[in-house]
Amino acid sequence: MTERTGLESDPIIPYADPADLPAALRSAIESYAQRMGFLPNALKLYMHRPQILKCLIELNNTVMRDASGHLDDGLKRRVAAVCSALNHSPYCVAHNANTLKGGVEGDGEGWGYSDEDVRALLDPEFEPDDPAEAACFAFARAATRDPSDVPQAVITRLTEALTPPQVIELACVVGFWRMYNSIHESIYVPVEDELLGGRDFNTEELLGEAAARAAAGAAATAKVEIYTKSGCSFCRRAKRVLEGKGVAFTELRVDEDETTLNAMIERSNGRRTVPQIFIDGGHIGGMDGMQALARAGALDAKLGIASS
Repeated sequence: MTERTGLESDPIIPYADPADLPAALRSAIESYAQRMGFLPNALKLYMHRPQILKCLIELNNTVMRDASGHLDDGLKRRVAAVCSALNHSPYCVAHNANTLKGGVEGDGEGWGYSDEDVRALLDPEFEPDDPAEAACFAFARAATRDPSDVPQAVITRLTEALTPPQVIELACVVGFWRMYNSIHESIYVPVEDELLGGRDFNTEELLGEAAARAAAGAAATAKVEIYTKSGCSFCRRAKRVLEGKGVAFTELRVDEDETTLNAMIERSNGRRTVPQIFIDGGHIGGMDGMQALARAGALDAKLGIASS
């Protein structure tokens, strides 16, 4: 398997040129960019398949903001943020957080949230005061974790609080974001520069905290070192795997110290890409190496995590 550098600014395939789109679709793209304030990287990749792009824009608009909707748009956006966090999609968390933090005036979407408002929303212990909204969140969380096993009590609570059209709409919001999250994370869509500025919510920090809480108590005994650099999507994925397992690790930034870079190159037999991961002093490679161990069922044992 070929190792990739994974810079945030580098997609795994080149972005398509909007000028190559049919005129009608260019208009839809321009409207999308106007509402967002920028053209999302995901759309620039979807442009390689204009028919799919058209379908996804229409589906997104219908599920999230259509005038025919039976649920409040703000509620759907909050549910989208929570589902994206549960699905471990930093790209979509960043987008939903950015939208929630947008201004309440003007043509774009926005609910005036602060960073702390978003952090509170995405806290696993968050419980809305409104009973109907609380029922929506209980369903969204359960359906995201395991759509085949939503507890009957959650279903009963939901159907008592919502009308049938609202139930269907909420289920479609949850399902839509599961699809979006899986697409965007599987092809490593880079977070846009516009979201890495002043309005960006620190999604990596937040998801790392949540994963660490979820895995609290995991008894990992190995010493783990990971060489990284700023903006590396594969580095953040490797760290998130470790955090999700409750594994403490030492992060060594090669872009901050040339000595650290040289040490990594020497220890990894000349490799210059990041991440490079060492467990108890042994080199396992990068994200590809970690995934290979996981597929073989050997990662937990190597990390010193006792099987339950």
